[in-house]
Amino acid sequence: MKLLIAIAIMAVVSVAGSKITFLGRRLPLGFRNILFTGSEYIFIGILLGGMGLNILDGPTLEMLQPFLIFGLSWIGFLYGVQFEVRFMRHLPRYYFSITALQGTITFIVITGLFYMVLNGTAELIGSSRLMLSLILGATGACTAQSAIAIVNRNYRIQNRSLVELLRYISSVDGLFALGFLVVSLSMAAGFRGASFSVQSFLLNAGLSLIIGIVPAIILILLSRVRFTQQEFLVFIVGAIMFNGGLAIHMDQSPLVSGLVCGIIVANLCRHRLRAMEIVMHAEKSIYIILLLFLGANWQPTIGPGLLLAAVYPLFRITGKTAGMWLAIKRFKPRFPAPSSLGLGLISEGGLAVAIVLDFCMLYPLYAKPLITIIIVSIFINELLSPRLILAQFQGAEKL
Repeated sequence: MKLLIAIAIMAVVSVAGSKITFLGRRLPLGFRNILFTGSEYIFIGILLGGMGLNILDGPTLEMLQPFLIFGLSWIGFLYGVQFEVRFMRHLPRYYFSITALQGTITFIVITGLFYMVLNGTAELIGSSRLMLSLILGATGACTAQSAIAIVNRNYRIQNRSLVELLRYISSVDGLFALGFLVVSLSMAAGFRGASFSVQSFLLNAGLSLIIGIVPAIILILLSRVRFTQQEFLVFIVGAIMFNGGLAIHMDQSPLVSGLVCGIIVANLCRHRLRAMEIVMHAEKSIYIILLLFLGANWQPTIGPGLLLAAVYPLFRITGKTAGMWLAIKRFKPRFPAPSSLGLGLISEGGLAVAIVLDFCMLYPLYAKPLITIIIVSIFINELLSPRLILAQFQGAEKL
């Protein structure tokens, strides 16, 4: 009975939440950004979880795991189906170069700083310190578009080229974050034995990238026959569901395999735009479900986890600032760009949540510290990011 109640509540909250907006102009930008990203649903998840009504307790969450797998596979597919090579070729090449260098430096800085901090933690062995550092580096590498959209909607900005660069980076750097997730998961597979196995590392990396090919081929073949919009919806849902199930059966990431599936569909399926329209229509509902899972799984404790949660935003700001500074110096934009532009990229958003949930589902040992860190970080980053973005634009006028 509790499972049915949990499913009903999650369905109602996700559907109703996708129809509600709180973008009132009277709220400060930071709070408006928090509401725009849906972060308040984390509190609903906490209320429903073990610290609240205990509807989403441990056994119930375990039985609801197929919904989590489907949601992660959906988010991965949604992200991948937007990467059409023909479209990206029309954009300046140095945009991609700046994004790649910025994301890589951010990952290296966060991973390195965290590993040094965790070296003083007696509770974690060497491989656990490395794994926690790697996954935090991966989550820190991505950027949400919400804060940039909030600023762009409420202010008249003269340097439109700089806005477009920030929007491009926030759209594409998640691809590198998911690449770093593959590295993290493959490293975890390599450490499963008594010593690190290069063979296990390579096998895991290969499998995670190959699994998404099978559902993509099936979807492309199905799309070559005549079908109605409702039938195509069934094709999409079936392919995403099959992708997630196959990934978990092979002990791999449904988020990564969904990404691969989406990229293949984006470049080889003639109905790419229809597929993207379908998955984007349900994006907010799926994201709300992930936030409910995140809140329900939170088990805060006073200890090193809270300290790590406090320093993670600082490490992320350091990585973003250093990465963007180096990227601008190396690949000079053809328009004015401040050296502090990395401060405009600290909004974290949904992909970071998906990465953490994906990793914790496969390696639950890391769930407690990672979920604490990501929840604290989301609220800090979303609160500060709009003002830090505004600081990069001189002469911005409020509409």
